[in-house]
Amino acid sequence: MPGASSDELHALARRGAPEIHDSYSGRALDRAFEEYKARRREKITGFAPRVDGAEVASLLHALLTETPFRQLQLDFPQASAGDPAWEFLRPAHSISIAEDGAAFLTPLDPDQAPSRVMARILLREVYLPRSALQDREATRGVPTTAPRGDLFAPPGWAQFVRRTGIVPFSVALLLYFPEERVRYELDLINNGLLPDLRHGRLRGVAHVRQPARAAHGVDRLIARGDIALLNARALEIVAETRGVTALDLAPVFGGVRERAASALETLRARGLLTLDRTTGQYRPHLEAVMPGTDRPRAAGPPVVAGGNPMLRTSVAELLAAADARATCPLCGETIPPGPRGLLCEKCTALVGSGAPT
Repeated sequence: MPGASSDELHALARRGAPEIHDSYSGRALDRAFEEYKARRREKITGFAPRVDGAEVASLLHALLTETPFRQLQLDFPQASAGDPAWEFLRPAHSISIAEDGAAFLTPLDPDQAPSRVMARILLREVYLPRSALQDREATRGVPTTAPRGDLFAPPGWAQFVRRTGIVPFSVALLLYFPEERVRYELDLINNGLLPDLRHGRLRGVAHVRQPARAAHGVDRLIARGDIALLNARALEIVAETRGVTALDLAPVFGGVRERAASALETLRARGLLTLDRTTGQYRPHLEAVMPGTDRPRAAGPPVVAGGNPMLRTSVAELLAAADARATCPLCGETIPPGPRGLLCEKCTALVGSGAPT
């Protein structure tokens, strides 16, 4: 599991942005690379990548070739099911992803059957090539245009990186199960599976399984790339709780309460979180994370105030999450209103059949 080299990072940037990635951009990439390594978490285990059936030294190395990424497989040969660092994750022996994002997760427990899921790749920590002129204009308040991201199946992810020159240091592999989404963060530099950011840090806060359709709305918003990384991580965490305070979240961000408070307030100002001033708890505003075309087509019942504010949950928000995905992310067909899964009936039947695509 040798991982990627610094030369490969520069080659990837030059491939997608040859007119921008000059000596100035190269020095900026080196600084960003060193900063990433300094804050990188210790991995749970390494992974061995296979692209289109062939073993590769790293996914970044495969991006420098013409490999179409029609099939991606990650094997975790040294993983241990008893490792507590799997907290918030499902211990996996391997994850295999097809061209359309349909995937199999093979558990470490041999008595458990493989799970058929939908997979998407989310860019996490990246470097975007930039010129000295772009940086000078940014200091003067001139807006810069960055390529708009998305939730990618493997071929789309490879095409996006190759076209833009973005250098991904890490990505999140999002696996959508019928009733939850599990997020696997991959260090592409060192071929490592990273523990969830909450592991060992979020004490006393109940973890709530987020329905796959609601989680998909959060993920898609983050994938656009206009939410800063720290704020995006805070949104992901709050979305899977009944509410957190800045003090609860501080250990996740180095124990600095002010950093957590700043991220939460920024998200609240954007309408993505609500604040209960009585308890100081920030809660997810699930309807706000869905694009307008995907919001529920019928209003939920009124929310009755009262009771213990620590236990209060917005019924309207839960109903919004239950009917938020109006289109199937695999085929694009419209999903009728009412309680449904993440996929349309046709794709649900295909996924449930267990037949690889």
